[in-house]
Amino acid sequence: MNQYRIQLKKRWATLLLLLLLPVLLVGLALRIVAGLLVPEEDAAIRVALVDEDGTKESQLFSKVLEETASGNALLQIVTLPRETAEEFIHNNEISAYFSFPEGFTDDLYEGVSVTLPIIGNPNQPMESLVVKELVESMSRLLATAQANILTINTYAKQTDMTKQERYDLMLKQFIDFTLYTLGKNKLLDEEVLTNAATASPTQYYLLAGWFILLTIWLLVFYIVTGKEEHVTMQTRMRLIGVTIWQRLLARILLSLLSGCLAGGAAFFIVKKYIPHELFMLDYFRLGLYVLLYALLFLVGLALLDIWFPSQRSALLMQSLYVVVLLLASGAFIPTVYFPQAIQGALPLLFSNESLKWMMDIALEERNYTNYTNLASLAGVGLAVLWLSSAAKERWSV
Repeated sequence: MNQYRIQLKKRWATLLLLLLLPVLLVGLALRIVAGLLVPEEDAAIRVALVDEDGTKESQLFSKVLEETASGNALLQIVTLPRETAEEFIHNNEISAYFSFPEGFTDDLYEGVSVTLPIIGNPNQPMESLVVKELVESMSRLLATAQANILTINTYAKQTDMTKQERYDLMLKQFIDFTLYTLGKNKLLDEEVLTNAATASPTQYYLLAGWFILLTIWLLVFYIVTGKEEHVTMQTRMRLIGVTIWQRLLARILLSLLSGCLAGGAAFFIVKKYIPHELFMLDYFRLGLYVLLYALLFLVGLALLDIWFPSQRSALLMQSLYVVVLLLASGAFIPTVYFPQAIQGALPLLFSNESLKWMMDIALEERNYTNYTNLASLAGVGLAVLWLSSAAKERWSV
């Protein structure tokens, strides 16, 4: 490790340039991406509601929903025929539309599960996601109302009430539920709170930029420490009993320490723009995630060094490795813009999970954490690195 530390001191000027240059490049890149992807903060999300049921209940529900949203600056709901709604999506005039299907009211009264189809606008994925969450929240509230109405209907059947009287009673319960839920703005308030972070993405991209810089700095330190590790030096180290595992572990530890120190200093600048106060426990949690992410990242670089003996091919694969991890993390482009099939696979990568937890702690005031997956991956990664280095050591003899 001392040999690698001496190499860092010799290259301090180059190292300083390599640390500062990414700050400018990452800042410019994120500014461009944010300008392309982030909608204007005062732009309302326009949603169409298609009522194919046409009953008194569905018309009442549509009217109250539309009137409730009319007083909201972030959401507009308008009732349209299906053909018009599809045309509006094609012309990019609405973000999504959902519908009350035929038989909606009958299913609601008879206890059949109610499904509300949603059609999103592929050109507005973020807004479509907000609408999806809104409709899912509405479906949960409808399920609660359905249970109450079904209970009343079951007991009413055991009385002398006529079918029309039972229908009027269920209609009254439906109206009471609709007025209570939507008249009090419960549904819309819940979704506004859930998606407040997407309305002001400044903190998101600041933290994402810091994450990208941390990754690049770790890569820089790792590459610089191994710059002078030519074949002659490797032979000399092997003669004095230094194994490949020991060399790689020293590079990882020195790069980990240097990268985390640089990243920690940068985080205290980013911290000024975080809207709420972070406590010591929050710093401790963030620090653990940074250490686990940095360790996993450096272990991956070391494995590529072992598996690809050519320095050029190893550097090419390491560059590709960095690009894939950063794209999968959502630091450059939020993962909500990815296809649904890809989104399901992204949590399998440690960069995605690491950034997600860091965002939750720093921006969402998350009060609990789970290190099990990352810690397990780090243990497996170190074991694979040790086995790979031992195998290479044996082959090179």
